[in-house]
Amino acid sequence: FEPTPQNIEARVIRRTLSNGIKLALLPKKTRGGTVVAQLTLYWGDEKSKTDRGPACGLAGGMLLRGSQKHTRAELRDAFDRLKAGVSASVEGASIEVRRAQLDDTLRLVAEVLKKPAFPAAEFEELKRSTLTGVEARRGDPSAIAGERLARHLNPYPRGHWLYPESLDERLIDLKAAKLEEAKRCYAELVGATGAQFVAVGDFDPDALAKLVEELFGNWKNPAPYARIPVRYFERAPLEQTVATPDKANAVLRAAVNLPLRDDNPDFPALILGNYLLGGTSSARLPARVREKEGLSYSTYSHLSAGSLDAAGAFGLSSIYAPQNRERVENAIREELARALDHGFSDAEVDAAKKGFLEARRLARSQDRGIAGRLANYLYVGRTFAWDIDFERRIAALTPAQVQDALRR
Repeated sequence: FEPTPQNIEARVIRRTLSNGIKLALLPKKTRGGTVVAQLTLYWGDEKSKTDRGPACGLAGGMLLRGSQKHTRAELRDAFDRLKAGVSASVEGASIEVRRAQLDDTLRLVAEVLKKPAFPAAEFEELKRSTLTGVEARRGDPSAIAGERLARHLNPYPRGHWLYPESLDERLIDLKAAKLEEAKRCYAELVGATGAQFVAVGDFDPDALAKLVEELFGNWKNPAPYARIPVRYFERAPLEQTVATPDKANAVLRAAVNLPLRDDNPDFPALILGNYLLGGTSSARLPARVREKEGLSYSTYSHLSAGSLDAAGAFGLSSIYAPQNRERVENAIREELARALDHGFSDAEVDAAKKGFLEARRLARSQDRGIAGRLANYLYVGRTFAWDIDFERRIAALTPAQVQDALRR
């Protein structure tokens, strides 16, 4: 099976079950007869999720810690016997298992999702382990820089589902969290109305669709679901320095919000421009800062765009010795200015197009990657025809188009 967008689209089976669950199934032979499956749950709205981020997060962490029929250890042993890789939360579940064990694994996952026990001792253990993880990140330069940047770029009000908590706020909320709050989040919000199920691999699509309907068809959301829009915030420039004298490395994080959706005509050129600037180890920024001048351990750039909301960002990251800060920042500024002023050569753009398209081909060779894309496309209402058009536009780009898009 050659995983081109055309071949994937020709083979995908899409259905909507009688209970509204949407399916995208890609049956194909795999090494070892493996199946990758993903169930995504959608629940709550902006009002019902307000001030419930910590409680709902802990509720998700409790699901694999015991069901009404099995303890945490019994669940772990059962999944081990099935040789199944499983993760589960209130957002859904992902599975990787061989065909022969798929049905039993999915039945056990349904038990985990639908019949959690919320044992008090496990809740306290979850709190302790989560607190330990947060405490460990408090002095980490990467965590601090990421937190400060996210809070500046995304100033949602405290309590909003998309509010970027500081590490200190996270600690306060975790210490104050109560088991009853986690149980209420689950009981009042979580269900499978409008859920999505995706599977890629060696399975019988008709039998699997029937099983999904049997296991999740009657699991209704207790309250209506409404998507929470991601907002674009226009933010004033900000420069902050945080001292971490006990750490050997310094971290630079920089970003700017963009009112960008991935159906914007400039999106392909912007994606390729970012790939040329900092998308690979041989791109301009790492080639200059890390390879040529030896100033950093890691330097890269990233670009994001919304599929439903015009909310994206362009960002930079670099890890370096503190004494190199000024030289790192100057080198990054110079490379950005060079790209805007002089653009890229024909050879650079041709090589970038080949590398970028090959990376997408390799990503499609991974069943988990295909499953994730199928799930996303179910949600946003796309097929792999989008990939065909996007890759055609990437292949047709000229250096002038990339430079013009970056300038805009």
